[in-house]
Amino acid sequence: MQIQRIDDEQHPLLDPYRDLRSTNAPRWSQGFIAEGKLVVERLLESTLEINSILLSEKRFDSFRSRIKRSVPVLVVPDELASTLVGFDFHAGVIASGQRPEQFFASSVESRLGRWIHSERCTLVACPNTTLPDNLGSIIRSAAAFAMDGLLVTPQSADPYSRRCVRVSMGNIYQMPTAETAELLADFAYLQSYGFEILACHQNEASIPIRKLNWPAKVVLVFGNEASGIPIEIQKSCDRNIQIPISFNVDSLNVSTAAAIIFNERYQSLADL
Repeated sequence: MQIQRIDDEQHPLLDPYRDLRSTNAPRWSQGFIAEGKLVVERLLESTLEINSILLSEKRFDSFRSRIKRSVPVLVVPDELASTLVGFDFHAGVIASGQRPEQFFASSVESRLGRWIHSERCTLVACPNTTLPDNLGSIIRSAAAFAMDGLLVTPQSADPYSRRCVRVSMGNIYQMPTAETAELLADFAYLQSYGFEILACHQNEASIPIRKLNWPAKVVLVFGNEASGIPIEIQKSCDRNIQIPISFNVDSLNVSTAAAIIFNERYQSLADL
């Protein structure tokens, strides 16, 4: 642990934490923000690189014993902490980390190569899930039910945004994730290695989830909160699946639907 106490709000080491209410590390940058005691603890337990940890003075003594790695620790007065980040910093614990290189993989082989030869594999694709809360909740459920990886596009929420990381409760750290601007080509590549692409989309051809004969290798595709899965992506999928629900409600929240489908998939793996 490398401890540095800072009283100057303009100190350059504080730049990653400045005015977080109105700014966020852009998705093309290499950094991200982890906010809150548990989320930072999980970052410390992960294999991801940590740039620094920011602690308010009131949290320093209680949190310092949890820092087992050699990382820079910046300690600031409580009043300065809230002024710096732009909101009431009652948690008093925040960190700046580095996204894994896999997130920026440029070729289809580098994005998907680690999965294609698996005997069993479940990938989750969220090409246009735009709300960070929903994507973060999907990531948390995906980790809980042992999904193997996540694919996003530039149109989806940033899985390393501050809000998404927090809602995922830091489970993004253990979820291999890649962003792709070539999702249809990625689907074709995965299909050539035996993956079946399943659109989680309700129509007259959709298979009720309990009647699905699960393939060993699958990609589960979830859509936008309002508009669903784009038609061009639907056409690239092998089948549609659905969760039967009461006629009193027209649909489920995408993160709720994802959790139900992940559980069904998780239960099915014992029979494969």
